Amino acid sequence: MQINAALPTEGKTEKTGRGSFFRVPEFKVSGAFGSSMVLQRDKEIKIYGFSDKDGTVVCGEFDGETVKAVVSDKAFTLTFSPRPACGTGKTMRIYDDRGNEAVFDDVLTGDVWIIGGQSNAELNLRFVSPDDLPAEFDENGKYRLFMQTQAYPFAHPELCAEPQPDVICPDWRWRLPGAEASLSFSAIGYFIAGKLYEETAVPIGAINMSAGGACIKELIPSALADELGYTDGANVCRSGYYNTLIHPFEGISFKGMVFFQGESEGIWRERAEAYDTELTRLVEDERERFGFEFPFYNVQLSSYRSEGKQYFPFLETVRVRQFDAAAKIRNSYLTVDMDLGSPPEWGDFAHSPKKKPLCERITAQILAAEYGIGELSDANPPSPVSASVSGDNVVIKFKDVSNGLESRNGTDAVNGFSFGEFGAFTDAEARITGKDEITVKAPRGADKGYVNYAYASDINDKNAELIKSNGLPCPAFRIKTV
Repeated sequence: MQINAALPTEGKTEKTGRGSFFRVPEFKVSGAFGSSMVLQRDKEIKIYGFSDKDGTVVCGEFDGETVKAVVSDKAFTLTFSPRPACGTGKTMRIYDDRGNEAVFDDVLTGDVWIIGGQSNAELNLRFVSPDDLPAEFDENGKYRLFMQTQAYPFAHPELCAEPQPDVICPDWRWRLPGAEASLSFSAIGYFIAGKLYEETAVPIGAINMSAGGACIKELIPSALADELGYTDGANVCRSGYYNTLIHPFEGISFKGMVFFQGESEGIWRERAEAYDTELTRLVEDERERFGFEFPFYNVQLSSYRSEGKQYFPFLETVRVRQFDAAAKIRNSYLTVDMDLGSPPEWGDFAHSPKKKPLCERITAQILAAEYGIGELSDANPPSPVSASVSGDNVVIKFKDVSNGLESRNGTDAVNGFSFGEFGAFTDAEARITGKDEITVKAPRGADKGYVNYAYASDINDKNAELIKSNGLPCPAFRIKTV
């Protein structure tokens, strides 16, 4: 019989080998797996699940291979050999020696991408600019979507208190990219998955693990929360979104992660100033838990019009700490979003509809770094590598400038540079003095120990003008001089 639809809230309450109390079903494959899923290519395929009887033999059949496992501590894991990418759907059958089975159809192998962060990562496709929506949705596309939402754990706080062994909502499952599933999916995930498949012909799976309003303290396990000194959460309990949206997937393999988060840390100065350290620890911890150093693609926060300062008074600090974190996190990439904020006529200042152009930037970096399509130096934003004091000036050298640095205003002069500390900045004149060089004139009496760029809450094209030849903007930064 097929009973894989059993929920984690059905059956006997027991302690599983995954360390959390939940109601163990008679037999169930984790909800992380299902028909129309994409499994990570070129890595061992681990399929895990639960059974209420230790010693039960569980078998798996997939793509001509049969594997076995024995239930221990109410859990089992089946391990299939690595497979290359394949866009032809295949059948997977999981069954035990008590007559229970689960059958998954249309299973593909390709690359799985995780979408993490808060509301700008979770934001549904239906809320983006109408002009960016596809004319029609291709349900037969070889990219597949697994959507989790903030609303369900928020409405079920009892599930947030402990790491959940299984996917918590019965409606969350792998879906084909038809209109209903696509419009309800993360816009960032949708655009990235579709573009990666279009450019590579490799089947793509996208899993949303983001949650609107999520703070770092809600996205990390309790042990790390203890280390960072957190005692409670903000929207849910401390570690609540980690427990419900991330932990159930810790046994899977995937290609990499795209992350858009930090607005919530912009509420508090202390949290904003610690953001680079805490983001680095989040990534280190997740890499340890998932078992490999996955590539990490981080989005530097958008612009949030003048309203942003009212709700997130320390956004500018988060931005520069995100730049700092990019240097601390190995195998990581930073994508600039601060010129793609909501236009004045858009009703929502905090959630820009310009997700497609943002994803074009992210995808270009992914294609260059992971698939060898395009030049990474062109896909990356221009970024400072050194700042040297020379008399009354500071000379900043940049990398990834393509054919050279430019200003949006069409001249060599560039607005957006300053000296000083947060809350006491002094604007400074700056000019492009070389293909990869900016010279900033320090005002009389200015402390030249650091130089800032775009260190302002209300970012726009007038106060953040530095771009490179292909139009990509420079990230906000604060860099120490020598």
